[in-house]
Amino acid sequence: MKNKENLLIIMFASAYLSISVFEAVLILFLLYEIYLIAKKQINLNGHLKLPLFMIIMPSILSSAIYGKPHEIIGALNQTFFNITYFAKDLFRPSYELFKKVNYTIVLFCSIEAVVTIYNYSKGLEKPIWGGVFEIGIIFALGSLSSFTLFLLEKDIERKIIFFMLFTLFTFLVFVTGKRNPILGILASYFVYFLILLKMSNISKKWIYGMISVFLILSIGGTYYAVQKFPKYKIMFEFVFQGKELTQEQINEFSSARWEIGKKGVEVIKKDIENRNILPLLIGHGYAAGERLDPPSPVGRSYESIFLISELINIGLIGLIGIIFLMYRFFKFTITVKLSEFNQIVGLPFLVFPAYFLVGGIFSGMWDAILPLYFLMFGIAENYYSAIKQG
Repeated sequence: MKNKENLLIIMFASAYLSISVFEAVLILFLLYEIYLIAKKQINLNGHLKLPLFMIIMPSILSSAIYGKPHEIIGALNQTFFNITYFAKDLFRPSYELFKKVNYTIVLFCSIEAVVTIYNYSKGLEKPIWGGVFEIGIIFALGSLSSFTLFLLEKDIERKIIFFMLFTLFTFLVFVTGKRNPILGILASYFVYFLILLKMSNISKKWIYGMISVFLILSIGGTYYAVQKFPKYKIMFEFVFQGKELTQEQINEFSSARWEIGKKGVEVIKKDIENRNILPLLIGHGYAAGERLDPPSPVGRSYESIFLISELINIGLIGLIGIIFLMYRFFKFTITVKLSEFNQIVGLPFLVFPAYFLVGGIFSGMWDAILPLYFLMFGIAENYYSAIKQG
């Protein structure tokens, strides 16, 4: 395919419409990438290189050693597929490429919004495929892309349309009422606005105005979430009224993660007491929650705070890799400085990993579509690295 940009459009389109089709497209893309790596036509480089390998290697090793044969496939899907990041050099980052992808995202998010709202009217919390967490991911990126197109658009009518879509997509993230999407979108916009505030050639009052609009949407969305989900009232009573919480209330507020976390701590204590050095270093592998004692109440993973769940799954090496990934990501993104306003066109893809790194603190950062977002971050990384170098 001469025009490699079309590969990105195909991947995004399949990601929105069918997870099965997306995974088939992703596997074909990975085979092509591995072939190019073997031919030394792709170099393994980038700010996330070392932390990604620190995560991938223990994940595969521990799953191969301790897991069942089919669980290795799960480990590959969860971590190894993120080597798509290294295919970033296949694409020439440009204003036109990012604008084309932003338009694609807004188009498919508009379709997803119609389906999601219809499903809500039927009492279902789901987009075209997936569940409530997919709603958060889909519309968080849709919010970022529509907001960026709103800022870039000069035609008043189109500007109004993009603003309305930005408002709708943002609100749909908060409607989920889930911690992950809410923390994720707040983190993404925090980095986005931080980059905007460093620009010297635009009015700070204008930027503060945009921040105010987002905060109003966030406060309204959070209020809706609190009213919709009684568990948030427990948190407010604890924070603002000093009410003591029972174990049951803590577990309710944490969506059972308190109980899951306690089981995970028991597993870690046993490994330390029994001097299970290798599992402590590389973890117990994919779906460890189904094999260990005590088992995870939710099955595959001890899904609580990532410090517990990832230490069990990918060990100390993998956990340090995730923390190092966070450090490398935020160190790069917050030091980006734009010289021209239209360079914001790639910001949705630069900041979006923050959605998973912060939003996934209480449940893990892994998602089936994450390889595509790592690829887009890599392309944005090349774009903004060139700008840094002048």
